[in-house]
Amino acid sequence: MNTSLKALAVFIALAGSAWAEDLQDLPDDTLLGEVVTATENGEEERLLDLMREVQARGLLMFPKPQTCTFSYPDTEFFGNEIFRGAVRWGFGTDLRELAMSQGFCGCIYDLGSLDAFTQERIGKTPNNLTAGDFGALRRYRSGEWVKIDQLYTAFRKESCGD
Repeated sequence: MNTSLKALAVFIALAGSAWAEDLQDLPDDTLLGEVVTATENGEEERLLDLMREVQARGLLMFPKPQTCTFSYPDTEFFGNEIFRGAVRWGFGTDLRELAMSQGFCGCIYDLGSLDAFTQERIGKTPNNLTAGDFGALRRYRSGEWVKIDQLYTAFRKESCGD
């Protein structure tokens, strides 16, 4: 019986080595499933080999939540919350529409610059906006803001898994 246990141990050790070499051939979803199995079974060495392969492939087991933020210039104009909101809605409407047309699921603010937006709409840089520019920015596509936002929300849910 002692010989049988030794033979079994040698077999497991050899199978483990062969398994490590075959990890590269596993599809990603199978590899991740094997990580779960090894974890549940307490197979520390196998889990280590699996996780090395996960790392080598660059698979993310626990992706960090993506944040999509936009910062305003530190000016008197953007110090006014109402002015800021008008710019955000107009600029955001253009970017949401562009994201949908391109099937883009990343941060919409990566698709355009505030500088280009204000130059095209007002002929000024964001740093040079004044209270006199508010009316034009508030009116820019204001009738479409809600509709485009609803379409974009549906697009994100359907295409981006949000």
